[in-house]
Amino acid sequence: MHKQEPFMHEIPKIKAEPLRAQVYRKIKEQLMKGVWKEGEKLPSEHEFCALYGVSRVTIRTALQQLEILGLVETKHGGGTFVKNFSSIEKVDTFHPLLQLRQNQDLITILEYRKIIEKGSAGMAQERVSPEDIDSLEEIYAVMVGAVADLKAFSEADLAFHYRIAEITRNSIILKVYSLINDMLSVAMMDIVRLLGHRDGLTYHRALIDALKAGDKAKTEAIMEEHLDVTIQRIRESDGFDETAIWDKS
Repeated sequence: MHKQEPFMHEIPKIKAEPLRAQVYRKIKEQLMKGVWKEGEKLPSEHEFCALYGVSRVTIRTALQQLEILGLVETKHGGGTFVKNFSSIEKVDTFHPLLQLRQNQDLITILEYRKIIEKGSAGMAQERVSPEDIDSLEEIYAVMVGAVADLKAFSEADLAFHYRIAEITRNSIILKVYSLINDMLSVAMMDIVRLLGHRDGLTYHRALIDALKAGDKAKTEAIMEEHLDVTIQRIRESDGFDETAIWDKS
């Protein structure tokens, strides 16, 4: 009898849409379970294609996401290998590198968001439609109704910012947002847990009003202030160590 190859691990083929996201999640789940050990070579793109029943483009995109997140490493001409991430604690189903265990990790993400989202807000204002405003109002209503539910409020908060990214109609902004979505999701949960919902409601209401008014400068200023205030409040919270941001050795 032909012996099954060790990389198969009884993972079912994936047929439902969206394929890229499902393949990414499946491979990540297997990595988290230790199916492939540190330093072990993953199946080739061709083998993954046969395993999941998808195209090489889909597999390549999923592997690129995993490499960006630090779970695997691709060696030119040598294949893709599992990196060492066992020393970082796990949180639920999120992979280890996405855990924001200290406030300085939140600051780093918020600094990135400040650079990107201020410009995105201004671009969104130039391209926003009445239907876009309606969709933001709907998300805001969900936030208002979810103030007692940390998870639901955090998800709506992130959805609001993602919707602004969509309104830019800029494919690169959306692609980058999608690549780091898991990281942003964990960060948003931690921010709401730490600071509460008040600022989110205040600034998101102001952002909608500025978009409605057609005021690009005000829209950008509100987004910048929103993130500045969040950064400052985290800095003022208990246990924050400013020097730890730069001490990565």
